[in-house]
Amino acid sequence: MLKRAVLPLALGLPLLMGSCAPINSLLASRDGEKGPVQFGPLAVGQTWTLSGVVDGRNVVTTINIPDLMNVQGKFASYSARDEYTGFNDNRAGFAVASYDPDRRSTEFRWVGDGGTATFDKVVYTCQLGGVVGTPLTGTLTYQRNGQVVANGTCEANLSGQG
Repeated sequence: MLKRAVLPLALGLPLLMGSCAPINSLLASRDGEKGPVQFGPLAVGQTWTLSGVVDGRNVVTTINIPDLMNVQGKFASYSARDEYTGFNDNRAGFAVASYDPDRRSTEFRWVGDGGTATFDKVVYTCQLGGVVGTPLTGTLTYQRNGQVVANGTCEANLSGQG
């Protein structure tokens, strides 16, 4: 008895599936497309403009997000080795963006132009506690040779999406 009831349903199943094919293919292509890798406000392909005032000076830089990877529990735009090398070599313009999911905070760090002497190592850090809204606002720290010189304010604006 059960076989007779299932047989017509089984024979009609290919017809039902065929009528759903356009919907299935539409959903499959939508599901198959992946957007850029994103953690918090940071996404691969973005360009951020950072600006702020610290120690009586206006500071502006642009930071690109070429890739995001897990680095010591945070998601960063460069690996820890690249970050160490870039900052250790004092490469002006070298920048790192990171997102800490536990604290829900974003940080942008970059090497600035040398201070009063060419061997001065100048680093700016824009620490953003909130990751909602635009622009993101936070604290800008200015360091010279590893010592904090001054704190100010900064804001981060998404200026481009690759």
